[in-house]
Amino acid sequence: MRAQGPKCTLSALLLVVTLGASVANLSAQAAPQNKPAPPVDPTAQVKNHIFAINSRKSTPEQYLWLKSKLDPGSKSDRAAARYFRTSFSVEGMPAAATLYVAGPARIRAFLNGQLVIDATQDPKSKIMPHVAIADVRAGLHSGNNFLAIEASDFPRSGMEQFGAMMPTMVAKIVPAAENVYARPLVFSSSLWSASLDAPAGWEQPGFSDAKWQLAESLGNLFDEMPRLHWNSDAAMYRWPGYDGISAPLARLRLPAVAVTQVSEAGGHFANLDALQRMISSSKFSVTLPPVGAAQQPSLMLDFGREINGRIEFVSDSDAPIRVQSQYGESADEAVNSPYLGTNEIVIPANGSAFGPKSALRYVLLKFVSGPPELRFSAIRVDDIYYPVAYKGSFTSSDPVLNRIWEIGAYTAHLCMVDEIWDAPKRDRGMWMGDLHVSGRVIDTVFADEFLLTETMNDLVALSGKPSTRHVNTIPGYSAFWVLGEADYYRHHGDKIYLREVRAPLLGLLNYMARDLDDRHLFANTSKSWPFVDWSPDFFGDTPETRAATLFEFHAAFTDGAWLLREASDKRNAAKFEALAAQMKAAAQANLLTSPSKTFGTRWQTNAAAVFFGIADADQTAAIWQKVLAAPPAQMITPYYNFYAIKAMAAAGHRAEALDWIRKYWGGMIDEGATSFWEGYDPAWPKDNFHSHLQADDVTGYFVSLAHGWSSGPTAWLTEEILGIVPTAAGFSQVTIRPDLTGLAWAHGAEPTPNGLITVDAKNSAGFTATITLPRGISANVSVPAPLTGKTLLVNSTPVDGAPAESGARVTFPLTGPGTFQITSR
Repeated sequence: MRAQGPKCTLSALLLVVTLGASVANLSAQAAPQNKPAPPVDPTAQVKNHIFAINSRKSTPEQYLWLKSKLDPGSKSDRAAARYFRTSFSVEGMPAAATLYVAGPARIRAFLNGQLVIDATQDPKSKIMPHVAIADVRAGLHSGNNFLAIEASDFPRSGMEQFGAMMPTMVAKIVPAAENVYARPLVFSSSLWSASLDAPAGWEQPGFSDAKWQLAESLGNLFDEMPRLHWNSDAAMYRWPGYDGISAPLARLRLPAVAVTQVSEAGGHFANLDALQRMISSSKFSVTLPPVGAAQQPSLMLDFGREINGRIEFVSDSDAPIRVQSQYGESADEAVNSPYLGTNEIVIPANGSAFGPKSALRYVLLKFVSGPPELRFSAIRVDDIYYPVAYKGSFTSSDPVLNRIWEIGAYTAHLCMVDEIWDAPKRDRGMWMGDLHVSGRVIDTVFADEFLLTETMNDLVALSGKPSTRHVNTIPGYSAFWVLGEADYYRHHGDKIYLREVRAPLLGLLNYMARDLDDRHLFANTSKSWPFVDWSPDFFGDTPETRAATLFEFHAAFTDGAWLLREASDKRNAAKFEALAAQMKAAAQANLLTSPSKTFGTRWQTNAAAVFFGIADADQTAAIWQKVLAAPPAQMITPYYNFYAIKAMAAAGHRAEALDWIRKYWGGMIDEGATSFWEGYDPAWPKDNFHSHLQADDVTGYFVSLAHGWSSGPTAWLTEEILGIVPTAAGFSQVTIRPDLTGLAWAHGAEPTPNGLITVDAKNSAGFTATITLPRGISANVSVPAPLTGKTLLVNSTPVDGAPAESGARVTFPLTGPGTFQITSR
């Protein structure tokens, strides 16, 4: 369970916000000419959050399992059956009773000795957990009843190595019809008996389980935060009373912006337009075709943008309704290959129901059964989001760049859920490489501390013990954890937190050092997964991957030494400073390609050499000229493209980097993106684009259309165009180097612990800028040098700046608080 933080005071509250159609119908598509594009993030318009008492039901069920002598989570351990038994009393016979069992892939359940569930999940299913449901009213009787359950599992997808989707079992019998909440007659608890083996007759009421153990409780339904990750609780929409929305999150109900692919299939739809309004006097209804018809009525809802949430139904019918839903980040995914498959939703009479939680823009609905006329008060999306203010900003004379900044910010926001995930569709989990990029964006736009520290802490537990494996089992991700901590400290300056992470930081650095050989090159002695990028030769133990990983390690040891010194650990700081120097020398001696002065021909390796501090000035110039100036010959993801555009800027080619940003990230927008995709190449086919995307060594709809590692241009535009970069703890020192790079103007802000730094720069008969600094900040400002015979003015006072960048710019200090008007003409 997550530790309580300063924003976790909402544990008894749930934010529920409803916006009218005037906000909800804002489309994320391109706006007409001469009109500003509508905001991408609908939650950014919520000014006054409305808090309501949490509607979550009291659900006493506990996750149960039983340890074996096998390695936990191993294939053999998962395949080993667990047996559970309990008895319960029924005093008055209910009119209905439903048994729910969730968790393992293989479930057999017996009520009073009779088999009532015998179910095995499809091994290819991505929706978790396996939920089996049975009507057991006929098997109950007054007095004592006996429930027995056999459960076993199988490996899921390799995610068990990260502690995800570990096998558990949870069960209850509810005195109500399916998907109707009522207090259970019996529920899984640590009072149940459990065994790893069972003789014949174990399921019968007369069997004696006196020698069995008590089941091991793994926590109540809402206690286990990891069960909200990796799609591990997506199928719990079928569990009445389960909400699965943790305390810091908020909800925003939104109607569809369009209804398409309408097929009445012998039935009839009435008041379709009601689906595009939040409140309507005329309710949407469906007249079903005759029983036995070959097809059912169906339609597609388009919510106008990528959303993390779920479909919600509110029934106005007097009988239960069954609807099938298929989600898609693209319309083609929803139709052809929905990531979570086809999910049947039971909507109680005059009640409400949700579909699974996931990322979606489109929902294909098929109306399966119910009364002859299905009436709905509402069918809408329940947008689940982390309520955080947009503090940073960026606007320029180029509307394409403005949209890219906004979509990057929204992409990062979509990944801020129970913790900071890679994506809201898949994996819905914590990956440090993704966080190194999205964390910079979160710092730049939201300055949120709670989720960042929660996620960083969970990635490397604050145990103070030396690490025994790499972060996410990837050596480079260990490096990014160190770099992420340094980025966080530069932005927030939290000395207390730095002292807390010193021990795990030191343990991780020492563990990383063991992966170096006697030449100080990365040798992967830990036999881990040296992943760099989803591109040939970059996601296995190859020379390219080893080289780029070494460069990542160098930066981590450099920043790690700085953090240790800031934490008053001078001895270890000196140790890792020396090791970083040895690694850089080893890279120069063994990995540099002579006479080209590059590190091979690949974008990733050379961008890493520049960004992570291996390449010198001459090599950086050569890397631009001989590698980065030409389009990449092989695939590079939006993730490592961030390091490429940072390397271009370091080489003094911000204009070319902007051109690539417009072509690459702007290309996604041209293809309809409302958030940035996990994988992209401008040359990939445009017809049915989603089916051609590549990532995770896979091609197709599996690829995410909202991935935090793709949000990098938002941070880049703030860092390289506005020029705001913190260089010491908590922005106590900062460089501000506005560079309009062909733009007529740009202005924006970045949050600091003491307020906003704002930059408003213009090119009009020379360069002018207005910079606002909060208190406690010392800035080193760099602006274009005045023309010959002209003077640099700050608040109308001449200033003698120091020449920089071969005389092209001048630098001078500023100290806040204050507003400074700068003229360099």
